[in-house]
Amino acid sequence: MRLWRYIKEHLLRHPAQTICEDNAALSFEEMLIFVDKFSTQLSGIECCGIICKSELAAAIALLCCFAADVTALPLSYRYGDLHCRKILDAISPDAVITDQDGVLQLLRITDSEYNAPPIRPALIMCTSGTTGTPKGVMLTEDNVCTNLKDIVSYFGIDASDSILIARPLYHCAVLTGEFLTSICKGTKIRFYSGAFNPALILNLLVEHKITAFCGTPTLLGMMARFNRGDNQYELRHVCVSGECMDKETGKRIAEAFPNAEIYHIYGLTEACPRVSYLPPGLFNTYPDCVGVPLKSVSLKVIAANGHAAKPNEVGVLWVKGENVMAGYYNDPEKTSEVVKGGWLCTGDLALINEAGLLKIKGRNDDLIIKAGMNIYPQEIVNAVKQDPRVYDAYVYGEVDKNHRMQIAMNIVGKFSTPEEVRALCRERLPAYQMPTKIKLLDELPRNGSGKIIRGDRFAGI
Repeated sequence: MRLWRYIKEHLLRHPAQTICEDNAALSFEEMLIFVDKFSTQLSGIECCGIICKSELAAAIALLCCFAADVTALPLSYRYGDLHCRKILDAISPDAVITDQDGVLQLLRITDSEYNAPPIRPALIMCTSGTTGTPKGVMLTEDNVCTNLKDIVSYFGIDASDSILIARPLYHCAVLTGEFLTSICKGTKIRFYSGAFNPALILNLLVEHKITAFCGTPTLLGMMARFNRGDNQYELRHVCVSGECMDKETGKRIAEAFPNAEIYHIYGLTEACPRVSYLPPGLFNTYPDCVGVPLKSVSLKVIAANGHAAKPNEVGVLWVKGENVMAGYYNDPEKTSEVVKGGWLCTGDLALINEAGLLKIKGRNDDLIIKAGMNIYPQEIVNAVKQDPRVYDAYVYGEVDKNHRMQIAMNIVGKFSTPEEVRALCRERLPAYQMPTKIKLLDELPRNGSGKIIRGDRFAGI
């Protein structure tokens, strides 16, 4: 109950503050009353999935799980039915909270196979990894409280601010870094549960006098292009996260929102998620750096030779702290591969520059992050390979000339034109997984052991 007591205490400090979505609004006090009442229905439940069309409903459901000492399993309609089913099958919660009929309701699952860990997680946040198989990241109350307090200590929002949350709570960065942090700061919260639409989001910023907003470099970069330059926005705080950002995009964002403090932040689900942040005063000088570790976080960069990397030397980033996950659900073997002696291997390539600032160079796996959505190449390959015309395929991320992340596919099969492949993809893939660039090849290059040759050497073919 430590986490719920912490959140409840902050809700009570700002009882009249509001949380909104579209035309619906309720005060922190009203939300607290509803949560206390609804959470009594969760008696006897160990793990509860949350799948709501409304992010406001999902937020309330999340707090209900915290209040009832029930492990919450957030899902997102925006990722599609197949994605949700994979997670439900992998974790097998014994109940689900949904708003499918327009009201929040609890559905119990009689054939649940949930295996409760020795230490109850407050959250299981699922990330699929490059294989497309869901991995359940178990985050304890101590993990969440530690990371939350660290974020609260530096993020400059307060009760006079209004934050627009436009990404699903399925993302740990949104859940901890935006929603729970805003509660702790007494900030007015407004959710947007619609599709990716930078122009519409800009209109919402103006309409609701939003002063705080968090997004990916892709989203904020596109918003910067749509910005008419008349400084009608009241943004005072902007957080950039979720993808590697180049200097040009950072400069464009800063020019579009000149009155905002811009935080460039870095994290991963396994760290609950925040690892580091760049203080706003350094953004114009080092926009492509993600700054310094949080108060309770230690980090190190290990070079290819196994030793600590020198300044500006690229290596693999490791982090340590009370925010590091308890492990992967039902997978001690995978946990032991990434957590060693309390240190978490992020799998990200990074360096620490001469100013002592962390810079992320790229992911050490094939994960693509586009517009804040995690896209797993193997899921796309698996889907198209169900068609007998496909012999082989390779999917990868590619940054275009406008610094936007795109999905590229090299494919071998019975196709005359890339448009035939696009037609297949439209049949088998959700919109967010659709390749932008398609190349037809006679064969995919492989190494001596038969594995596809990955990386720049292959992607440029």
